[in-house]
Amino acid sequence: MTRLSVFAFAVVAAFPAAAEMYEVTMAGSTYSPPSITARVGDTIRFVNDDVTNHQVFVAAVGYAFDLRNQPAGEIREMVMLRAGNFEVECVVHEHMRIAVEVLP
Repeated sequence: MTRLSVFAFAVVAAFPAAAEMYEVTMAGSTYSPPSITARVGDTIRFVNDDVTNHQVFVAAVGYAFDLRNQPAGEIREMVMLRAGNFEVECVVHEHMRIAVEVLP
């Protein structure tokens, strides 16, 4: 390898790929899509396209969070901080669930 190609490789290796943004909509009291596979550092954006309020909530140990009451038309985000699997629920509508897998 030339000096330039070694430098280019070192720069690429030092800066991992940019984080991804995944959008989850809430309409008809349903999360869409029903599952997401993301990576640590990625963000999930929850968009309330419904006519009612929702409350995005995770009870899983190590992943617990609560985005609180989310009125219709509002957007909230959460960043994936660790690898693993968990389920996102809606406190208001117990049948609303989305499976999330976070890869390293």
